[in-house]
Amino acid sequence: MLSGTAASDARMAARQRGLTLIEMLVTVTLLGLLLLAVAPSAAEWMRSTEVRNAAESIAAGLQKARAEAVRRNQPVLFSLVSHASGNPGLLDATCALSSSSASWVVSLDSPQGSCHQAPSETVAPRILEKHAQGEGAPRAQVAVRSADCASTASTRQVKFDALGRPAADVAALRCLEITHAGGTATRMRLRIDGGGGVRSCLPDLPAGSDDPRAC
Repeated sequence: MLSGTAASDARMAARQRGLTLIEMLVTVTLLGLLLLAVAPSAAEWMRSTEVRNAAESIAAGLQKARAEAVRRNQPVLFSLVSHASGNPGLLDATCALSSSSASWVVSLDSPQGSCHQAPSETVAPRILEKHAQGEGAPRAQVAVRSADCASTASTRQVKFDALGRPAADVAALRCLEITHAGGTATRMRLRIDGGGGVRSCLPDLPAGSDDPRAC
């Protein structure tokens, strides 16, 4: 029979022996199964985050253009533009108006071919602010839609007048739908009303939903 000291030493040794090989294999297997279970939802969450980042960025650009038009008492352009080839984080001299990009420029003149210019109130195209979609939403996709969001459209700009409303002399953006190139993600829409207000919503929520995020 073990003495008190010997028994205590035996219990301590048992506690300190750590995991056996079988216990370690079982633990690793369980962790692997857990990771496999959560990986799809984690990937979808990351894609949805990019969609949300793109929507928030575009909404901020639209609100900036509208506020500047009112503050300056003159028209201000918001333009969706293409980014550098292969680099969604860079706006360069190749930029063109785009109906599928989440990159944008707020300017006093058309920014086509001049997105590389630093913000300036005197140097053409007199850029006030710009944003490349690679900053938080590299694989977000934009689709321009008609005012009622029911069909596709090719408009790529909105000009806000001194009252903050979409000007009539430029075919104005009225509805944008944002998705992700990599697979399933939360779909979002941005709608610009006749008074220049911007609202984001979720078109996939059930019809007639009381959720304030519903379109």
